[in-house]
Amino acid sequence: MPSGDPGSDGRDWLIIGRAGKPHGVHGDLLVEVITDFPERLSDGVRFGLGDDSRPDEFFEVHRVRYHKRRWLLSIRGIRERKVVEGWRGRFLFLPEQALDDLPEGYYYEHHLTGLECRSPAGEVLGRVTGLDPGEGQDRLIVRNGERESLVPYVPEIVKEVDLDGGFVIIDAPAGLLDDDAIDAR
Repeated sequence: MPSGDPGSDGRDWLIIGRAGKPHGVHGDLLVEVITDFPERLSDGVRFGLGDDSRPDEFFEVHRVRYHKRRWLLSIRGIRERKVVEGWRGRFLFLPEQALDDLPEGYYYEHHLTGLECRSPAGEVLGRVTGLDPGEGQDRLIVRNGERESLVPYVPEIVKEVDLDGGFVIIDAPAGLLDDDAIDAR
């Protein structure tokens, strides 16, 4: 059953999945995976459940396995389907990982949002307003005045992220952030 808030150490909670329909009669649940690190949800891990802003209930994973590109989750202490039926559409949360624990070059969206964008020469190009997750690659959403651009988040273009300095260096090809596209015909 619900347990105490395991993330009271000051870390933010991040959405890792969305509850789907119950599976079987023993309280198992199908969960849509919404994370770059699905291996973090494993047997014995405590997770939060709530709306899209924050968790308000906490549980422990009994068993997690994959079923048709989704998690099939058994929750410790829950063995009845009717308990998880009301969870559909709610979100599963885990505390964010410390920056030092993330792979090199990986940042959470809330770390990037608000950073000033600069060219390699130091010219201000705009500000990051969000991250657009893509099938092949993520893209930074960069706003400069009324203009909004999607910048591929790849090392060939995003050269440096300096969280302490509050900026990101973008080496944008012609036409990406302006109207100087090269006609290759």
